[in-house]
Amino acid sequence: MPDLGQTIVNPVAGDTVTFLEFPSVASAELVMEMTTVAGGLGPPLHVHPHSSETFTVVQGAIVVTEAGREVVVEQGQTHTVPPGIPHGFAGHPALDATTRVVMDRPGRMAEFLETFYELNRAGRTDAEGKPTFPQIALTFSALRDDIRPVVAPWPAQLVLYALLRPVARRQGLKPFYRSGELARGSGG
Repeated sequence: MPDLGQTIVNPVAGDTVTFLEFPSVASAELVMEMTTVAGGLGPPLHVHPHSSETFTVVQGAIVVTEAGREVVVEQGQTHTVPPGIPHGFAGHPALDATTRVVMDRPGRMAEFLETFYELNRAGRTDAEGKPTFPQIALTFSALRDDIRPVVAPWPAQLVLYALLRPVARRQGLKPFYRSGELARGSGG
């Protein structure tokens, strides 16, 4: 789990995430501040089965893709993606942005973000920031209630993950990594 106030950097997408609040007895929310660069890559389409994701743009603009349509969210605007809806987001083509992101039932999303940013930092992803299939299988298997890719029907993904998890373990992969844990350019 990242530390409160910690900022993680994704060198592939050019964005950062700062963790402002973690779920606690007082609140179940994960609150983050995300910076994106103009034209920056966002994550592939995905679903949060049990959590909404709310984007409030503090400065600039982002583009949220939701259920097949693009929504430009500009400074001062808020857009909420309900649980179970396929979505993604990316930097606006012409504007950098600072966005407050709130998840109401985040599960292990902070650990997921820290892991994927660390894989990017260590050079364990492709040019679009995607890890190897065995790494994806291992990590997403541990996050089935928190985040799911939208690349194939979920039952088909579960079968594929079951086949690839042993491969990932033989390669010495782990489902989660802390910031700075992996050496730069360390295989995988």
